[in-house]
Amino acid sequence: MIISLAELQADGQAYISALQQAIRKLTRFQREELAEWMLNSSDFTDGVAEFRSVYGPPGTRRLPTVEEFLLMEQGSPVRHEYVGGEIFEMRAPMPRHEVIVGNLLDHFRTQLGVGPSKVISSHLGLRLQVDGCDLFYRPDIMIACGPFTAEALDLPYLTEPCVIVEVFSPVTEDIDRREKLMNYRRIPSVEEYVLIAQRSLEVMVFRRSDNWNPTVLTSPDDVVESRSVELSMTLEEIYEGIR
Repeated sequence: MIISLAELQADGQAYISALQQAIRKLTRFQREELAEWMLNSSDFTDGVAEFRSVYGPPGTRRLPTVEEFLLMEQGSPVRHEYVGGEIFEMRAPMPRHEVIVGNLLDHFRTQLGVGPSKVISSHLGLRLQVDGCDLFYRPDIMIACGPFTAEALDLPYLTEPCVIVEVFSPVTEDIDRREKLMNYRRIPSVEEYVLIAQRSLEVMVFRRSDNWNPTVLTSPDDVVESRSVELSMTLEEIYEGIR
């Protein structure tokens, strides 16, 4: 039996329509999980460009400055990151991400108390410069070691954290483990970078004192300790509520 090109195209369109109808019936969180699977499956990612959405292709417009970017962010309901003039929209977090971040914030603030070191959530950004390139990230948690100056209290970002924490999903893992690790460790004040997986029991700690070689923790009883500030949590405490 010979099938014409028109018939193949019609069949393909019918399959796509059926798939679209099925996806519309999924909850928001089921769609997020489907997107994560597609972005991390070689069947879908071979030959696909970088997934981070950019506002306009490079070279087609004047790139905004950091100051223009910060002005744009004021009052914006969507958070963004800025990398050398390119602006990237950040995905809305999944519930498991927020539970982990909440656990960390509760424990960190309790342990640090009213001392000079402060815990900062992602509502405040991180501004840095690498090889003359301006960057503005939004880590999930930062710890600033030492008292704030009066000038620093009026800025919408930090420049000298001592600890940075990112809670990653399969979608953000590559950026957090490669791009951000490379850039964060070039900040002179940063002593530790902690990466926490959302979907598996896994925490990686990168320390300047260990030449940025990772310490990988995977047992519920394993303890994540900071050497730059007096903080410690077991993986059981970090993942409480989602295991």
